[in-house]
Amino acid sequence: MTGQIVRHAGQVEAVRVRFAAVHEASAVVVGDETVYGRLCRWIIDTVLEKHARQDELVSYVEENLRLIVAGLHDLYGVRRPAPDPVREAALPSLVAPVEHSARAAMERIGPLRDVLDDLTGLPDVIAAHARTWYTIAAEQQAMADELEAFLEQDPPEWTGAAEHVRLMGHNVEAIRGLGSVSAAFGEITESVGVLVAQTRRLVRELVISLAVAPTDATLWRLACRIAVYGVALNATLTHLEDRLA
Repeated sequence: MTGQIVRHAGQVEAVRVRFAAVHEASAVVVGDETVYGRLCRWIIDTVLEKHARQDELVSYVEENLRLIVAGLHDLYGVRRPAPDPVREAALPSLVAPVEHSARAAMERIGPLRDVLDDLTGLPDVIAAHARTWYTIAAEQQAMADELEAFLEQDPPEWTGAAEHVRLMGHNVEAIRGLGSVSAAFGEITESVGVLVAQTRRLVRELVISLAVAPTDATLWRLACRIAVYGVALNATLTHLEDRLA
């Protein structure tokens, strides 16, 4: 029976280590608000507020898993293994790499590119953040499935087993819920990325229009584009608010 408990504790600990990696990845994608640019940064404020609350729950679940592993070892006087830095270092990164798209010729001009980056943000980086959120969501759902399988495949027979299963069940459901929230963050970040890209195109067109002698037709066309963008922005913001509700 002791061997079963040690094996079960090791399985839970392996999930906890992966859960910590998820925690680190989510911190990376919300660590730099400048990627949204000055014109669109306000859109992400609600997401950041929601993430702060999710982060608290992530920390709570991670601590729960740590205490459960420690409790299983202490229950039978089994010495807890020291943290394995090799296993932790071997965990694959969940942060998606940035795939830079080809930029227009005018954006290759250093000063102009810097102004566009500052004003309108970095769509390629935001797209990578969205992919990271989707990866995090998939990893969380996988961990919930694994923990559930551990409980079904290794039915504990020691004293207090029913309470252990009950507590672990709460953690499984919490991780599933976090996975759903992470998927929503991915969808929202993707939508914001589209807005940032549209803003970037609009600003670029405005710069081009003002760099040459603007005609009434050019200004009218640009005004129409801005009006259409305003309608799309309103519709997208409504959708984002619904997803965060």
